[in-house]
Amino acid sequence: MQSELVERVENRATVRVSLDAKEVNRFFNSVYEQYNQQLKLPGFRKGKIPRNIITSRVGAEDIAREAQDEIKEAAVNQSLADLELQARSSDVTFKNERAAVENEPYEVVYEIPLLPEVSLPDYKGFRIPIKRVIIDSEMTRRYRQNLLERFIQYEDKKGAAEMGDAIAYDLKTTFDDGEKEAPLAHKDALHILGKEGNLPGYDEHFAGAKGGDKLTFEYVMPNDFPRHEVAGKTLIFEAAVNAVRTVKPPDVTAAFVKENFKMDSVEEFERYIQEALEYELAEEEKRYKQDVSLSHLLGRMAVVVSEDMIKEETDYLISSHERNLRARGHSLAEMLKERDMQLEEYRNSLREEATRRLKEFLAVRAIAKAENIRVTDEEMSRYAASRMRQYNVNSKDMKKLLQNREFRNDAMMEILRAKVFKHIAESASFYYEDEEPAPQPETGTEIDTLETNEGQQ
Repeated sequence: MQSELVERVENRATVRVSLDAKEVNRFFNSVYEQYNQQLKLPGFRKGKIPRNIITSRVGAEDIAREAQDEIKEAAVNQSLADLELQARSSDVTFKNERAAVENEPYEVVYEIPLLPEVSLPDYKGFRIPIKRVIIDSEMTRRYRQNLLERFIQYEDKKGAAEMGDAIAYDLKTTFDDGEKEAPLAHKDALHILGKEGNLPGYDEHFAGAKGGDKLTFEYVMPNDFPRHEVAGKTLIFEAAVNAVRTVKPPDVTAAFVKENFKMDSVEEFERYIQEALEYELAEEEKRYKQDVSLSHLLGRMAVVVSEDMIKEETDYLISSHERNLRARGHSLAEMLKERDMQLEEYRNSLREEATRRLKEFLAVRAIAKAENIRVTDEEMSRYAASRMRQYNVNSKDMKKLLQNREFRNDAMMEILRAKVFKHIAESASFYYEDEEPAPQPETGTEIDTLETNEGQQ
């Protein structure tokens, strides 16, 4: 077979594959041999049926069609390898087809979507400034407070609620135009007034409230509120206070830490807080280094992601979101109505996410190939074991899952992504903003000035 790249436009390639008559005959012989092994005809031993008998029994057109199908499949596989083309999918379009004929040369012309070519930056030369996070008394206090929160005790209070008290209340919200309900609602939720991190100005509406009180007030949601459908919107809050309770934090004594943390002294507990906080910050810094080095790489990687790729990835994201919604008893139509969005608006809102996912996928493939990063059997076994624990799947069902091609490919990609992201971060150089950067190598790599504050604690 001779392979020729006829054209490559917008991540689609047109390829021509030429076969001489001898190669064509090899595929016809293959088809005849398959039938010779399959057919059972009186008077003929298996494998000894003459070709003319097979032809009369099966039909010359069917044999030619099967030979042609084998030729096309082999031509695609061989030419992709010969031309070092990375197919994006198996969606092959064949052109100018004619019937294959024995003893005659044959030509296959096809078009196939390709993964785009990737030009990686010198990610090993990245030198990236990061913020230094220093553990101070306030950070330790907050960490300690969060750790002890689950041990808080609540006692009913007859008087009015004050800052520091808790209220158990029902809540319903509507948009201020009165046309529809807002999505913020709950029944008998426990809320501590004045707690650090509460919505600004929200708790003041409940100061002085008693059990049985009903309150209605207007509140403007912060612009950075996580649920974007209400962020920055004015809502009408209707609250029913079921009870007021005093908040009693635990008394951290030797007996308390021994019972709840299996430690021998308060001093040991305080050391544990410091060590745990240091560990979590170190892990957060590792994650941040991966995020920022990956952002550097994606921003400097030369690749053209075509519109059809973005459309396919957007379709996948929508389908995935729809499955998740159905699993929770909702639907995509309900979500769009709640957000007051049309489907096309929603598609456009996913464009940036789809593009980044595609670039990440292409970067992972390119770096894994360049650095010979592979997924081992041991890593797949650890992945399977973690999923068994996470989803309470028994070993028999997990073995079936690992035999599923789609699941296995997804698992391998997840492991590979983690290994590549770690490799990128370990290849780059980082320095704290309050330090002088290390001298540049003679080759000279400019210090990256990408904003690195986002995501730091």
